[in-house]
Amino acid sequence: MSRPILSALAVAGCGFSLAAHADVEVAPNTTVGSRAFLDFSNISNKQNSNLPNETNVAPTGTGFDVKRFYLIVDHRFNDVWSANLTTDAQYVAAPATITSTTTTKNGVTTISSTTNTSNSGSVSEVFIKKLYLQAKLDDAFVVRAGSYDMPWAPFVESLYGYRWIEKTATDRLGFANTADWGVNAGGKFGTSGVSYAVSAVDGAGFKNPTRTKTIDVEARVSYVPIEGLTVAVGGYRGHLGQVTVANESFAQNTASRLDAAIGYTVVGFRVGGEYVKAKNYKTVNSLAASVFGTSAVVASTATGLVNSDEATGGSVWASYAFTEQYSVFARADDFKLSKDVAPDLKDKYFNVGVAYKPIKQVDLGLVYKYEKVEHGTASISGADANGSYVIGGSSGQNDGKFSEVGLYLQYSF
Repeated sequence: MSRPILSALAVAGCGFSLAAHADVEVAPNTTVGSRAFLDFSNISNKQNSNLPNETNVAPTGTGFDVKRFYLIVDHRFNDVWSANLTTDAQYVAAPATITSTTTTKNGVTTISSTTNTSNSGSVSEVFIKKLYLQAKLDDAFVVRAGSYDMPWAPFVESLYGYRWIEKTATDRLGFANTADWGVNAGGKFGTSGVSYAVSAVDGAGFKNPTRTKTIDVEARVSYVPIEGLTVAVGGYRGHLGQVTVANESFAQNTASRLDAAIGYTVVGFRVGGEYVKAKNYKTVNSLAASVFGTSAVVASTATGLVNSDEATGGSVWASYAFTEQYSVFARADDFKLSKDVAPDLKDKYFNVGVAYKPIKQVDLGLVYKYEKVEHGTASISGADANGSYVIGGSSGQNDGKFSEVGLYLQYSF
């Protein structure tokens, strides 16, 4: 996926400027790579699909999406120490602009700044996904400091094998971060088949490195009892980066998640599944509205309250590679999104398709997706450039249906 480059080019490709030089040494232990997820598809998103007057809402239409675009730079200092920088991109409808004001009073000059996000236009932004220093002290003990992969979601992606088609269930429903800022330790124990990963992080995800009052913890243990079979359990506990010294006395819940996964590959077949039980990760604020997606675990005021809620569900997938170039795949998810507040609120999703790999670095897929949200609304993290879309009805009594058909592409170098 990567190849040696000039170190100046590696820096420039990650969004930094560097003066041009005629002669720049090649860094033999530095590699750069890229990975992109794109699609061209037609989407139908129907609000109140259970009523005669159902309406089409965004993102209904035909168009081109860039789901992800990573630039990846790795550097190895020696056999123990290494570092990584991975950038990502997102579309922002109203990026921040900062206005500075200078005032002088009694001979003292004060500079103040105001951040405005309402009228500054639209732009695609590049930001850091991963940035970490790694020390491989042993196969069973590898430590990373900075923003690094979380133990669960990227691991399930490796079992699923079709991340370029769709995020895993925990990721697309907002029950897990794929990376976060903190410290991670992991490794594998010889030939025992046992591996682990544990992270102590800020909790708000890789896009928000803000210091919080407490540290969140996520962990995973996996086991390969026979060749091709992997089983794993994991969990999360914390406050999602929302509790600070300013609100620590406010009413609050603790977000927690229990996970289990299994995957099996043999002679072209890949099957697996994931189970998730997430408490206070996402909440529904009212039964009447049944809007799922609020991530508050702490009240907004000293006298305010915050709901406790729980979601449970799972995902199963299967694929078969006829040859090295052609494969078929399918997946189905089924979740109850709000056990405690809106117990009828459910999300059901599936995809099916055929994939073609013309060369090692390129995957093409013809894909059909379908999703139904019953008795309310859910915000789904699956749109273009780190975006999300809303599926559902206008109240807790109505449903929404989403369907998509199109061509998907993944390439890397």
